[in-house]
Amino acid sequence: MDRLAVFAPGTASNIGPGFDCLGIAFTGLGDTVRAARTDAPGVRVLSVSDERIPTDPLRNTAALGAAAVLKRAGLQREGLELRVEKGLPLAAGMGGSAASAVAGALAAHEIMKTRLTRIDLLMAALEAESVVSGRHADNAAPCLFGGAVIVAGLDPPEVTPVKVHDSLGLVFVTPAYEVATDEARRVLPAEVTRADAVGQAARLALLVLGLEHGDGDLVRRAMWDRIAEPRRAPLYPGYPQARTAGLEAGALGVVVSGAGPTLVALAPRAARPAVAAALVAGYAKAGIDARAHVAEVDAAGARVVP
Repeated sequence: MDRLAVFAPGTASNIGPGFDCLGIAFTGLGDTVRAARTDAPGVRVLSVSDERIPTDPLRNTAALGAAAVLKRAGLQREGLELRVEKGLPLAAGMGGSAASAVAGALAAHEIMKTRLTRIDLLMAALEAESVVSGRHADNAAPCLFGGAVIVAGLDPPEVTPVKVHDSLGLVFVTPAYEVATDEARRVLPAEVTRADAVGQAARLALLVLGLEHGDGDLVRRAMWDRIAEPRRAPLYPGYPQARTAGLEAGALGVVVSGAGPTLVALAPRAARPAVAAALVAGYAKAGIDARAHVAEVDAAGARVVP
């Protein structure tokens, strides 16, 4: 096979108390990388659908992911050309840089038929994403493996799947502004109190149980973040109004996805349209335009597509 395309889904991370460790892949939005073998060694990016993203292979996460796979497989003399189609918005908190990194890594693996494992591919994607948004796997891991995952460690990656009950669905609402990942990480506290650490761990345990059993009461009680979100709140105009509106419309919890500004709501499947409308209306009351995306959990993760 001399050419192929890989689709990598968007992801929500930092789900409530799951900062840097809980992520969920979702349906409907993602990045596609089209790869072709070439005679010239190395990885080149021929085009990117969003002109704000560099084609420089040393700054493009798809190219960096593909190059990391070639290096791990001992195939540095091989050549690839990539075309990157961005289906995820930039600086929105939906795992855009991770999706491109995963798609590039998987495309290189599939087209070269390497013997690398999925963990090898994850490490390649992490290496690529770290260049632009830091080294954390709560986007790349669910993007690659699909579904919801807990990341318990990075060296080496420890990834454990979390079941999300069929009764639960996702709603994303993205306001019309951007928040850079590095800015959102810069305001994080250097230390946390023992009470906050214990409380965060306890709520994460409740959330995992709630997701697996479809227990709305557990999810509702668990969807709080006492560490990152309080420090980041000034970065998200309109969030308090939108969150209140979403909860009143039936959401079990509304939190900032990743570094934001996108919000992700967990809700009973039947309540998702009302929750989406309420979240958009909440931003409108704050004078901010927003768009909604109603989704399922993407159980497949990154995959080769026609």
